[in-house]
Amino acid sequence: MEQIPLFDDLQDSQGTLLSWSREQKDHRQRNVAAGEVLFHQGGRPEHIYEVVTGTLKLSRVTENGRHIILGFPSSGAIIGLTGAQDYRFTAETLTPAKLISTRHMLFQKALLQNIANGKKLMQWIDRQEDITLDHISVLAMHQPVSRIAAFLLNIARQQGADQAPTEIQIAMTQRDIACYLAIAPETYSRIIKKLRENGILRSKGPGRIGNMVEISDMARLDQIADGGKI
Repeated sequence: MEQIPLFDDLQDSQGTLLSWSREQKDHRQRNVAAGEVLFHQGGRPEHIYEVVTGTLKLSRVTENGRHIILGFPSSGAIIGLTGAQDYRFTAETLTPAKLISTRHMLFQKALLQNIANGKKLMQWIDRQEDITLDHISVLAMHQPVSRIAAFLLNIARQQGADQAPTEIQIAMTQRDIACYLAIAPETYSRIIKKLRENGILRSKGPGRIGNMVEISDMARLDQIADGGKI
């Protein structure tokens, strides 16, 4: 199965997206503690953030009051870029994070001053469209176990692991992951237990950030993501 990225690295030969404004005095890098809200859904766009290290959670409340998880961006992701009058979702840190921020207004000004900046923005938009389509593809999987397997594989590949056995760090809660994958938390727990019982996963206990999990059989997990049974 191909990698299903949640948020891919945005770097290219020209630097990252926010490098356009790194000479501006309003551009700054800061360390943020876990659990801090960067902006709320409905808030006025003031800053754009680039994730240097750490993991964030993006969530949204629908018109009927349903809380949904949109993603878990990590290193290289750009958060808060919008052409709307308000933020479409809430962004908060799941782990301690190092972020680069720049003012939204300065970013828009940089776009107007340089055609090359506009081209880079279009590349970023195209990347985000791919990510959205990949997420839709995961949700289209009929079996919850396939969604979970694809999610775990993506986490492993984001952390630079593509062979088993390998240990991955999961910063999200089971409830958040279940919400993101559109399955019941009980279903997520049951399937994770079954993957452990079949020797595909091993719990390694608490890590520096979140829980450590060993993927003992990457090939089998890949087959499950493609629709195979445990």
